Amino acid sequence: MNIPHAWAVEGGILRRLPAPVDMHPMAGTTMVEIRYTGLCGSDVAKLSHPWQGRLPETWYPGHEVVGIDSETGDWVAVDPLVPCRSCHYCDRGHVHLCPELRRIGWDLPGGLADAVRVPRGNVIPLPHLQDAAHGVLADPMAVALHGVRCGLRLPLGRLGIIGGGVLGVCTAICAAEAGWDVHMLVREPSRSHQLGYVLDPHINLRSTELPPCDVVVDVASGNSDSPIRQALSAVRDGGTVLVQNAYAPRVFLSVPLRGIFRRSITLRGSFSYCRADGHDDFRDAIDVLAKGGDWAALMTRDRFPLNDLPQGLAALKSGARHRPFKVLLASDI
Repeated sequence: MNIPHAWAVEGGILRRLPAPVDMHPMAGTTMVEIRYTGLCGSDVAKLSHPWQGRLPETWYPGHEVVGIDSETGDWVAVDPLVPCRSCHYCDRGHVHLCPELRRIGWDLPGGLADAVRVPRGNVIPLPHLQDAAHGVLADPMAVALHGVRCGLRLPLGRLGIIGGGVLGVCTAICAAEAGWDVHMLVREPSRSHQLGYVLDPHINLRSTELPPCDVVVDVASGNSDSPIRQALSAVRDGGTVLVQNAYAPRVFLSVPLRGIFRRSITLRGSFSYCRADGHDDFRDAIDVLAKGGDWAALMTRDRFPLNDLPQGLAALKSGARHRPFKVLLASDI
């Protein structure tokens, strides 16, 4: 049997190493043979730029995983959250806040590999999808569902989105389905043009600025506070700004707090996703994907062989016209 390999960052260097998997069955786990792994923006930030935060030593990335369960032969997606299941937060379904939370692709070996061993409870069978690769979108769709469902307990109104990537698209789809009047800020003309063909026409694409909004969702974040400052400028007095993504370490808010709170603005964070109030965001995200849509094909269009991770990362640095919405690493190319 060939030894499975995985991409890893060791000593600050990206390289292929033998995958840290036990080929023998372990109680409560199963082996997933990887078919597709999506590069999340959080992965890209750590793989492509000098990273000011900590990295595990050694780090095996990849948490957007689709593959074959070696025990059942079924196509599956992997829920990357592995909570303790016994603390105050887990008892309420808020697994994303579990102090002992471990994440596949961070604390545990991830899916930029030939195979990965994961807890059986984290393996979710995929329904029939237009393309099994669409399953890598379960993670960003779950993040979007969590933000709209748990972060915005408000009367419906106008909702703005800052960020035209995959998470922005998923948030727009979830918010529109929930009944919000959605306006999405997409500055790159080529990207806006492509999205105009695949998104519901009721999702309004804006190229320069958002109209005054009751809620603004910041899905851009990154290495400066520019997106959240834009969100604060676009939200109405008394409105809510929801930050749907984590900013890089050492990014500080450079606007006076007095102005934010004098306007009675609610500033909320929405990290990851949960299993609260009778919902399971990750499983529900797969149900959304099962409905299909040309947008999912666009988001998963750009695929590279698993061995060519550096080529995929380089594609994300290309000009706006050719830059992928998302990079997938595939075992069958």
